[in-house]
Amino acid sequence: MLNKTTLYHFITFLLIFIVFFSNNSIEIFAEPNSQVISITESSSESTTEAPSEIKNYADANKTLELNSRAAILMDAKTGTIIYEKNAHEKHYPASITKVLTGYIACSEGKFDDTLTVSQSAIDGMGVGGSSIGLVPGEKINFEDGLYGVMLESANEVCMAIAEHMSGSKDAFVKKMNEVAQSIGCKESHFANPHGFHDDNHYTTCYDMALITKKAITNEDFNHIWGTVSHQIPATNLNVSRYLNHKDKMIKPSSEYYYPDLVGGKTGFTDQAGNTLVSFAERNGASLISVVMKADGYDNTYKDSIALLDYGFSVYNPEQTIFNSKEYSTTANVVQDYNGKTYTLGTVAISGFTDVKMALPKFMDSSNLTIKTVIDNNLKAPVKLNDIVGKIEIYSGDTLLSTIDAVSTTDAPAISDKALAKRALKDNLRKYVMVPLCILIVLFVLALLIVFIKSIIRTITGKGKRKKKKRRKNHNNRHKKRPSSNKKQKNRKRPTGQKK
Repeated sequence: MLNKTTLYHFITFLLIFIVFFSNNSIEIFAEPNSQVISITESSSESTTEAPSEIKNYADANKTLELNSRAAILMDAKTGTIIYEKNAHEKHYPASITKVLTGYIACSEGKFDDTLTVSQSAIDGMGVGGSSIGLVPGEKINFEDGLYGVMLESANEVCMAIAEHMSGSKDAFVKKMNEVAQSIGCKESHFANPHGFHDDNHYTTCYDMALITKKAITNEDFNHIWGTVSHQIPATNLNVSRYLNHKDKMIKPSSEYYYPDLVGGKTGFTDQAGNTLVSFAERNGASLISVVMKADGYDNTYKDSIALLDYGFSVYNPEQTIFNSKEYSTTANVVQDYNGKTYTLGTVAISGFTDVKMALPKFMDSSNLTIKTVIDNNLKAPVKLNDIVGKIEIYSGDTLLSTIDAVSTTDAPAISDKALAKRALKDNLRKYVMVPLCILIVLFVLALLIVFIKSIIRTITGKGKRKKKKRRKNHNNRHKKRPSSNKKQKNRKRPTGQKK
């Protein structure tokens, strides 16, 4: 039986054991949640942020003081990055998501269509999400709806557009991700068309800059997101609405007004913080800035202005990087006849226009590569100034500009009669002249062989005759020389000597 001391020690040990392992088990079960927070909400929940990765491609020794956790400054024409801060760090985009939604709507939607707002569109906008007050059953023009999206950040209009274009929110979101991937986005995933918070809805500054670079190629998109205000006429269920852009950088009356701004889109959720996308142009230079996870709208404007001002300061003045009068190349012109292709000649080719561009100072504008993308066999007729392909201008691997390649001379088609004569000549050449030439060559070769053989026989005959003559002379010498006995026999005896 255990005494009191032993029992006391056993109970103490048991309590220590339970406390130790129970604390470990709590940490084990808590760890997955802490990992989720560190991945998706590191900048808002953690007290110590990871060190920022900052790159200044114009001046490695200069760093901009930015409040935003992530930022990027990109050349809108070439995609060249000028400045970046944590540009590949994933964050929630909030309403700058609507840049992608607006681009798809402008590219594939029909502006004359009518949007009918469904109950599911209202339900899917998110509690407390931004809105222009549409109600179920209300009808609104598609284009007017886009102004609601880009100026007032209307979530219910995003839902109505998604259902109208793709049949459902999920189908439209699938398209959003497909378009983003086709643009080159590799670190993004979108879960809704408006940007209301979803743990599975994220992107990076770099990907958002790529999306914006693509979006601004659409003239309708550029016009809409650069409009300060817009009036929506009365609908079947509501009076006229007046819309005002939420981006203060586009408003002349704002302290943050930026005269060079072409368009912009704001964003905010508690989880995302403040976000802002801006597109500006000055003296031939075009820049895109994206800031994410900023502390307050004021900081998004200050950071964006700092980025844009710095970017414009590192550009050289606009200059001619392609002179169409100084560049020329050629291409063959062909014409088909009776199943065959005939080359008629060549035409000279140059660019349709000169190319002027402002380039960053760190980009070597004196070492550009010009690539002509045309069919080497152009079909006749080719007229003066016909577009025959493209001319691409590169700095290293960066495509700076693409212009039309045009013919600077002409090459008319020729008649079927002329082509028939040419075909006849080609046939004569192929079926008569070529065999005849072959026969002549063979005949000449035969004569040459006969001639060579004749020479060989002559040389060989002379050699044989010389050899025969030498042999004959040799034999004759032997015949004339008597033997010693015979000489003695034939030697005359002295007179009076008897045998």
